[in-house]
Amino acid sequence: MDNRRSLQIPPDFALYAEQNGLFELFQRCISLMLVDRPDDPIAYLIDLLKKDFDAPKIIILGPPASGRHTIAKMLQKSLNAVLIEPNELLNNVSKKFKDKLPANPTIDNIPPALWAQFYKERLKDFDCFRCGWILVDFPMNREQALELQSIGIHPKHVVCFEASDTVLIERAAGKRIDPKTKDIYHVTWNIPNSYDIQERLVQLEENSEKIMISRLKLYRRNIDGIKDCFKSNLRAINADQPLNDVFTQVYSYVIRKPRSVAPHTPRIIILGPTGSGRKTVAIQISKKYDIPIVSIPTLIKQQIANQTPMGVSMKPYVTRQTLVPISLLMQLVRERLNQKDCITKGWIMIGFPRTREQGENLARIPGIIPNRIFFLDIPVDIALERLSQRLLDPITGDRFHKHEQPVSTQDRKQRLIQHPSDNNEVVKKRYEAYYMYYDELQEFYSPQHAIHIPADQDAYTVFEAIEAGIVNPLKIDA
Repeated sequence: MDNRRSLQIPPDFALYAEQNGLFELFQRCISLMLVDRPDDPIAYLIDLLKKDFDAPKIIILGPPASGRHTIAKMLQKSLNAVLIEPNELLNNVSKKFKDKLPANPTIDNIPPALWAQFYKERLKDFDCFRCGWILVDFPMNREQALELQSIGIHPKHVVCFEASDTVLIERAAGKRIDPKTKDIYHVTWNIPNSYDIQERLVQLEENSEKIMISRLKLYRRNIDGIKDCFKSNLRAINADQPLNDVFTQVYSYVIRKPRSVAPHTPRIIILGPTGSGRKTVAIQISKKYDIPIVSIPTLIKQQIANQTPMGVSMKPYVTRQTLVPISLLMQLVRERLNQKDCITKGWIMIGFPRTREQGENLARIPGIIPNRIFFLDIPVDIALERLSQRLLDPITGDRFHKHEQPVSTQDRKQRLIQHPSDNNEVVKKRYEAYYMYYDELQEFYSPQHAIHIPADQDAYTVFEAIEAGIVNPLKIDA
């Protein structure tokens, strides 16, 4: 056997791994195993695979009277997750920790390491693994946060409420608690419907102005250290808003999948009419992420210029400005996308597909199904204005723009001309040809969560929007 031959992994393998989240699964399993260091790794992994990795893991931070408990309970109902608070944990501490507790245990006099053990023990329970968990009022300082991380407790999402002290003190003055159910209400924003509940509401001493000032000082002293521990997945939210608005922002954040660091082969399609900047943004993405650009119009021109058998067959259709037959196009596309650079680095495709039939045929090629589709939308008048300012150097073939990319030398400026394809009548014709198939393409790619981007913005803004669509996970990844 010749062991020196390089191993070529078929593209189908990577596609299967991406579709089924195998990279993320492997990463999570190895990370947890390195933290827990089980005596029997195989049994540990088998048990791990039976549990729900997609369950929520949320920490809610915020100053007193910011509404963190109310939002936590709303999330608990919406996500069916387990809400865990320090008082509850302390009241139900396991027997094996009893002898480690101080004489009169309170939330403030228990060491951070012991608190971390309490949480580790609780989060091992089946309900937390299956349904996920929401931590509120913990951690209360940087030391507690570091202890949680040291034993492998890493939230997927951390929410931190922010509001001025004046707002919080005023809000605390109106807070009331139901001594029977322990539910929190407010005399202005959250009044209970039941008259009986209203009658038994009481104000807590801890919400008096003097005590609130003291509590806020303590919170401000500790919060920066906590936020620093979770800065990679922390979202600050303004708490000085109506309750439903705050909840909507929190909920939309916590249901979003965190960015994955697993290997990902970008297979990108950028669709748009002439003048939308497809080529410009493709070049920017290609330079930053080293992804090959696959321009089907350019490949067709190369085949014709080289007088290949395929080019000879395509030339009559190009001359008549009609669609090249799908059989010839797919042969060209298949050959290019199966080359090594596209298989290993991914690709950015422009100028294809132009019709639903072409999109369907592309989707049937094994191992190279696109996983990011972008539509660059631009009104025809903006496209015409943009292209009318574009100029061509007939000697070098370089393109310039009067405002966005002006020529640097006077000699070169004098020889610039307008490309025949940038003529208004030609642009309108190409624009109409694109929108002839626009609806059917949009319908075909909508289930794949195609992203529409207004292209009548500056090039860098469009680039940032496409970059975000590439690096952030979709709801359903191809």
